[in-house]
Amino acid sequence: MDSTSYEQHIFSEQDLPIFFHNDKLKFGNNFFVHWHENIEILYFRQGSADVYCDTVPYSLAEGEIIVINSGALHSIYSKAPECCYDCLIVDKNLLQDAGFPLDEVHLTNIVKDSICGKYFDEISQELEAKEAYYKIAVKSSILRLFTRLYRISEKSSVPAAQSPGKKLEMVRRAVSYIRQHYREEITIDDICRHVGFSKYYFCHEFKKITGKTVIDTINFLRCSHARSLLETGLYNVAESAENSGFSNISYFTRTYKKYMGILPSETIKYICSTTNHQK
Repeated sequence: MDSTSYEQHIFSEQDLPIFFHNDKLKFGNNFFVHWHENIEILYFRQGSADVYCDTVPYSLAEGEIIVINSGALHSIYSKAPECCYDCLIVDKNLLQDAGFPLDEVHLTNIVKDSICGKYFDEISQELEAKEAYYKIAVKSSILRLFTRLYRISEKSSVPAAQSPGKKLEMVRRAVSYIRQHYREEITIDDICRHVGFSKYYFCHEFKKITGKTVIDTINFLRCSHARSLLETGLYNVAESAENSGFSNISYFTRTYKKYMGILPSETIKYICSTTNHQK
């Protein structure tokens, strides 16, 4: 994992600088709060989820789109047994070269529009089939998608995004600090000293902006790291717990079950069964 909440995008294909993939989340699963410079668009195909963008929570359902504008601190939490959505991230240089006013217009966050959904279908189909000139077709669909989104946004008279406030900067600094130190004996007091705010104010605003408590955030990172260790097959439960910031195995087991949905031992069994099946 990165040591900060900033997510750097390195596109492998310069003639098609995008990320496009279909994601699935189980109930209660989530992506850790982060931010990046490129615009991200999520198109929900199944289930429902809460998406936090800066200080605002949005509830998304099937057929809806959320636009995560440049620099927005965001995270996602599934509310359904299974949540399925397409994720599109486009290099801002591609959009700027096409003439879109990235700095002048703040795209509307929530969109429910069948035409936008059709463009997502076109992108998905072209990337899967990869027939001749598919990259040109994908770019065409992306530019038409953004044209549609900008027209919707300009009709709504949405102003350009303002510079991040002190609260958002506080949370960004806190997330960065947590990512750097979550495997240590980190406390809320340590984080408060780092960001320079009182415990009550910090905890209240952190929960309001991210949708999670500070302890939830630390434990989620620790459990995610423990899972990555278990999945290598090189670490047992105790070793994974210790290397992820847990000093008590019983507490680790309960916490892992809460955030990952299964016990640590069940993760090991799943990896072993998958490995044996592949053999």
